[in-house]
Amino acid sequence: MKKPTTTPKKGNEKLALCLTLFFLFLQMFAYAQKNDTPEYRALTAYIDDFAKNELYIKKALIEYSNTIVENQLENRTKSTALRIIEKLKNINSIIKKNDQGYKKNTLLRDSFIKMNEKTIECMSNGTLIMNDYVSQSQLSVTEINKNLKQRELNLKSYFDELKAFEKSKKEFGKMNNINIKNFSGTNILEYNAFQNILFYKINVLDEKLNATIFNINNDDFNETITAIENTFKEVVLKTTQYKTIVKDNSLNNENVNYSNFIFTQKKKVIPLFNDFANENKILKKLKTTTDSNSNESITLYNQTVKSYNLKKNKLFDMMETIQANKKVMYDKWFAVNRTFLKNNIKIDDIYESYTYND
Repeated sequence: MKKPTTTPKKGNEKLALCLTLFFLFLQMFAYAQKNDTPEYRALTAYIDDFAKNELYIKKALIEYSNTIVENQLENRTKSTALRIIEKLKNINSIIKKNDQGYKKNTLLRDSFIKMNEKTIECMSNGTLIMNDYVSQSQLSVTEINKNLKQRELNLKSYFDELKAFEKSKKEFGKMNNINIKNFSGTNILEYNAFQNILFYKINVLDEKLNATIFNINNDDFNETITAIENTFKEVVLKTTQYKTIVKDNSLNNENVNYSNFIFTQKKKVIPLFNDFANENKILKKLKTTTDSNSNESITLYNQTVKSYNLKKNKLFDMMETIQANKKVMYDKWFAVNRTFLKNNIKIDDIYESYTYND
């Protein structure tokens, strides 16, 4: 019970104190009585089961995130995902079979199952996998852009489902006159996921750029350069918006630095690639038209080969330098991400504090 906001008159101080203690005693007595009833014990036992399962899911998601943040191999990430998926399916199967709700109220059960199903979906369709750069780079730029857009939409849908479950916990608690701990603040995992997807996008496109250079594909090269430029603009816009979400802007700043590096490399690569690609066309044409009996043709062909090799070496030497510098920044990004999570993520043991008193 809240204390009066104004000071009682001197003659009423004792009366006010007695009334305060009396009502406090009534509240404590009422709570003790509620705690002691079989009905209340059944309700808390029902909720405790959800606490155990929810805690498992949150810890599993952190474990899964760590396989990506620690830059583990794609097959290791998939292996972790499959193990978590099987566990979630098992949890859902048990709940569907045994949980009839509390007094036929299935709000908490249904919302929990729905959240688990969304987690399974996102782990199965690749939404939460953010290190498959090479496999993505084999697609066309149009397909990559489509996939990246859909993956981000799926990610938003996933965290919307998590928020819906938190809302259901609160509503279920109100229906049954019990306070269930629910989260309504900044979700560090969500913030981290959307920072990760910006990093993921720029890396997929950078890998695609490398593939187009290796394949000497002019159209793909130009499309990829445009996609990198658009993604860089997106990173700048979104990281500006993210600055106010959490106080720790280390990961936010590192995303800007990294994407800026990938974006600015095109200024060095574009002229070198265009020279090399043009020389490659000339050489291909000469291979089909050179007269092996003509000294003039042979001389021209040899000069073209020399020019081709010179331009090729300039391009690939530059790419090698860029990749070496990128490796340093890439590793730094993961180090910053690990530190960010370590400093900012706090998963309470919700099994110990799933309900609380007023």
